[in-house]
Amino acid sequence: MALLPLVAAAPLAARAADPSDPGDDPSNNTKGDLTLLTGSLPSFQVGQQGWVSLIWSAGTDMCDVRVTTKSKDVTVTHPTNTGSFSSLYINSALAETNSDYTAFRLTAPTSAGTYPVEFEATFTRLKDSAVLKKSDNLVVKNVTNCSGNSGKVKETINLQVAPSSGPAVTLQTPTLQVRSGAPSWVAIAFKGNAPGLDSFRVTVTPPAGFEVVYPGDGAFGGLSQGTSLPVGATDSAGVRIDPQDSPAGTYQLPVKATWSGGSLSGTVTVKVVP
Repeated sequence: MALLPLVAAAPLAARAADPSDPGDDPSNNTKGDLTLLTGSLPSFQVGQQGWVSLIWSAGTDMCDVRVTTKSKDVTVTHPTNTGSFSSLYINSALAETNSDYTAFRLTAPTSAGTYPVEFEATFTRLKDSAVLKKSDNLVVKNVTNCSGNSGKVKETINLQVAPSSGPAVTLQTPTLQVRSGAPSWVAIAFKGNAPGLDSFRVTVTPPAGFEVVYPGDGAFGGLSQGTSLPVGATDSAGVRIDPQDSPAGTYQLPVKATWSGGSLSGTVTVKVVP
């Protein structure tokens, strides 16, 4: 039986480009970069913490995208699942002209001002342009052979940090409603406006005919998310209010919040309904 002659596969450069998939053009596999589309960061208050995202667009098909964030004055934390860097949200790969975002957590310094934050992105340009298509669902598809020419881009964006204004803490729960003769757990919320709100504790002074109980039968209520109230964050303390035999009506309950080096006294209006 005669053997059929071997036919060499056509090189990638000879393959016709798919007009719906720009990444099929291999001429871009050594020069396409990752472009930062985000041009500014949200303004922070002194000492404020918060997650921030950056949107990136791919100039060619790429994989193993990693973004590190650093600053001399601003504290940076990357997601726990990646540790020392941030990956893209959907996948570490990105098809040409598609976009995705990276996330990181910033803690502003305790002095107002303008602080530069540097972002460095590293990635691998896929040498085989047929691996990714613009329409691929990267939630379920992974690039198993991440090989090609490496790339790196650096960008710097300034973080604007505003000074604290107003009281260090504001009471966010002006009114509550409970039923007569029925003990009820309620949440009293506070917003932090300054750094250093540690060892946060809440007490309520009950009027005659009322009883107040704290979690664990303690002497005070603590915040639901920890012992500190971050700048710009709202958290609440739970207390149980028992109007006992108090008739239906409106009552004023003095509330006091204390923290390391400060305190706030306020009033919550409690409406008792039948």
